[in-house]
Amino acid sequence: MSICGIIYFVTSYTQLLEGNDPGSQIQTMFFATAGIVYIPLGIWMLRNRLHSRGPYVISILVSIFLLVLYVASRTINLPVVGVQEDIGIVDIVTKVIQVGIIAISVRLVQDLKKEQILPAIK
Repeated sequence: MSICGIIYFVTSYTQLLEGNDPGSQIQTMFFATAGIVYIPLGIWMLRNRLHSRGPYVISILVSIFLLVLYVASRTINLPVVGVQEDIGIVDIVTKVIQVGIIAISVRLVQDLKKEQILPAIK
């Protein structure tokens, strides 16, 4: 989670350096917001230590949203930014991490459900 957040922060900074047009500014804010969301979620997960499903469900939803938005940005004409045609290594790395976040979080949520239904016998 935190690595993905850091990547989004770095991407927001590079986007800021690339241009001052409204599309670049919106992308800069978007990437910074994604970083702001991911880093606290990662910290919450570490502090939570599987006591509740909250951070895992939220991370699943955020990651799915970002994946869907990425696919949409490459296939349809979005307001202000248009259709993005570039697919870089950073894009691929973040999407692989996000798929991993979804898979691991789904697995942890399933394990938490099982534990709540059938508590461990000591």
